[in-house]
Amino acid sequence: MNRISKISSFLFLMLLAAFFGQAFAQPETMVLISAGEFQMGSKAAEDETPHTVHLSAFAIDTFEVTQEQFEKVMGNNPSDFHGNNLPVEQVTWYEARDYCKKVGKRLPTEAEWEQAARGKTNTRYFWGEAMDGDFAWYWDNSKRATHPVGSRKPNAFGLHDMSGNVWEWVADYYEDTYYQTSPKENPKGPFTSKYRVIRGGSWRDLPEVLRTTRRNYDLPAGRFNHIGFRCVKSTK
Repeated sequence: MNRISKISSFLFLMLLAAFFGQAFAQPETMVLISAGEFQMGSKAAEDETPHTVHLSAFAIDTFEVTQEQFEKVMGNNPSDFHGNNLPVEQVTWYEARDYCKKVGKRLPTEAEWEQAARGKTNTRYFWGEAMDGDFAWYWDNSKRATHPVGSRKPNAFGLHDMSGNVWEWVADYYEDTYYQTSPKENPKGPFTSKYRVIRGGSWRDLPEVLRTTRRNYDLPAGRFNHIGFRCVKSTK
């Protein structure tokens, strides 16, 4: 191999490294979601009563919090699946809340999460009406495990993994009738409950569960290898 060929090969490898680093690295990025109204919920389930919500502007993490990020801040990694750029899981709601607080952020409200996940759409999924594995890790393509954050296509806001990979803790308590009485301005969920809301579906779920409006819940002290989180920050 002559000198020019060696240089060309070296440059090609550098470009490949840069590409995959960009695709799978977890930079500290957030997306600004402007203030405004949107239609929350759907007619697909009894606890998803459609209603209009108006939210103040906020910024949300582009990616789910990774194991590397979590361990750096919290000093431990509770995850079942292991990999620096995999989403942290088996994390309790309390630990997710504390992590966000330590990095100057907070957990999103359920309304903030849904507005961000929709990406200005009103379709079944943020990409359309039919399941598409290019946008989400779920039962049919996950091989029963989590995957590096950002390795599926983003929504219109540029947010990755808003459907699939891991469920995401949000700030709200869960109540099945809350949407029927929820305030229009910046709703924050019911006053108390046994459960906290999780949103988005995961690697182990079927397509129906990954609907953008699908609500779910679990015990806040529980640890599950299909639940993680991302953070938001209020803006002025």
